[in-house]
Amino acid sequence: MSSIALGYRPQASVASDIPAELRIPPRPQVLQRAAPVEPAWREAMRWSWIGLSASMVAGEVALALFGP
Repeated sequence: MSSIALGYRPQASVASDIPAELRIPPRPQVLQRAAPVEPAWREAMRWSWIGLSASMVAGEVALALFGP
């Protein structure tokens, strides 16, 4: 069975039936920008924080296993 027999209408003809004030506007154009490069100090602080957290967790585990 053809799509015409099933009542199919192309999208353009469907949109022409909708009044202009009820139509959804097209999506705005979004400019694609490259991600900003992180400064070296931020990367260093991230790894410092990871190391500090791991050290603290290791200390807590050691206290839980061998502590008083």
